[in-house]
Amino acid sequence: MKAPRFGPMILAVVLVCSLVFAPPSVKSLSISRSDVSRAASTLDPTIFQGTLMQQKMLKDKQYLPIYGSSELHRLDIYHPTNFFKINSDGFTPFLIGRAGMYSLIHFLNLAANADLLKNRKIVIILSPEWFTQKGLSTSYFAGNFSEEQMYQFIFSSNIDPKLKQKAARRFLQFGFIRQNGAIAPLLEKIAYPNKTSGTSLFVDSLQGRMNEHMLTLYDAIRMQRVKPNYYQSQYQRPDPKLKGKNWSQLKLMAKEDVASYTNSNPFHISNALYLKSIKNRLIHFKNYNASQSFNTSPEYGDLQLVLDLLKEKHAKALFVSVPFNGLWYNYAGVSRQKREICYRNIAREIRGSGFQLADFTRFDSTPYFLEDTMHIGPEGWVYIDQAIQSFYDQKT
Repeated sequence: MKAPRFGPMILAVVLVCSLVFAPPSVKSLSISRSDVSRAASTLDPTIFQGTLMQQKMLKDKQYLPIYGSSELHRLDIYHPTNFFKINSDGFTPFLIGRAGMYSLIHFLNLAANADLLKNRKIVIILSPEWFTQKGLSTSYFAGNFSEEQMYQFIFSSNIDPKLKQKAARRFLQFGFIRQNGAIAPLLEKIAYPNKTSGTSLFVDSLQGRMNEHMLTLYDAIRMQRVKPNYYQSQYQRPDPKLKGKNWSQLKLMAKEDVASYTNSNPFHISNALYLKSIKNRLIHFKNYNASQSFNTSPEYGDLQLVLDLLKEKHAKALFVSVPFNGLWYNYAGVSRQKREICYRNIAREIRGSGFQLADFTRFDSTPYFLEDTMHIGPEGWVYIDQAIQSFYDQKT
């Protein structure tokens, strides 16, 4: 009877362990520069919920990351992705956002990549609709949540402990996180350091480290499957007609474009949306949102977490404050006074933390900056492109 050969088995175990426990810098070697280039405008959510592609991007100064939510999907010809292909200014926008990605989700994303933020220029687009009395919903957070990013936040030694504690307590306000048996104990130790025993913390940390390594390996595999133009139905190719125009000419062109398809209603909402979802139910929207207030919201605290992290890491950030569609919100029962409170609160937080603010809230009741009840339209993108270019060209 032949003796069993353990050599190949041991070698296989060693190779698997080497792969699983390899540092992220090694795992990211599978991501090429062309992979990053293809990922810049894809809006594939696997990129947002991972870390490796973003880390690769943040190390390359060619890319200017733009964080936001559903407005990033509106890839018309004036959108930064398309505009700066025609009017290059030395950078490529890298889009990070989809519906429901509020400040707390961006905080977790940024915290997972905190070491790469020093002196890094980034752009963050804020939607005033985030700043309701309830703020980020559980469904939005759970749908955009990344365990990989959470483990990297938990095990990071390069974030101020007080900021980590504040963030951990906020994370634990969500039931789906409290019910996560692997993550919750680690967050509780950060949030309430005197309540967890050393023995249980050691076991939880060991399991957490293993989970982190496995998730990072899975991240590396998923980055080989990123699809260009994930939202193909909203993608438009760069248009050469934008080449060589000054900003006034571009704004006029964009205004004419959006005016042509928002002319069926007094709210300047795109005709397709208005006719499909609003016109026959218009009376039901009268004052439907009258009880809404933007004076106090968990979102202001979540935004402050982002600001505190970026300030600690000496990041160079431009925040873009987008207006409500004031014409629609007047009809929905949300007064200009209520909206102004939201605008002032956002501006005070950002400027108080020393960051630049591109404030477009003056377009609150002006047609054409938006193209529906909340999303940026062609003219709005031109104004934002101008602000981004000015920000990027600043000497720092």
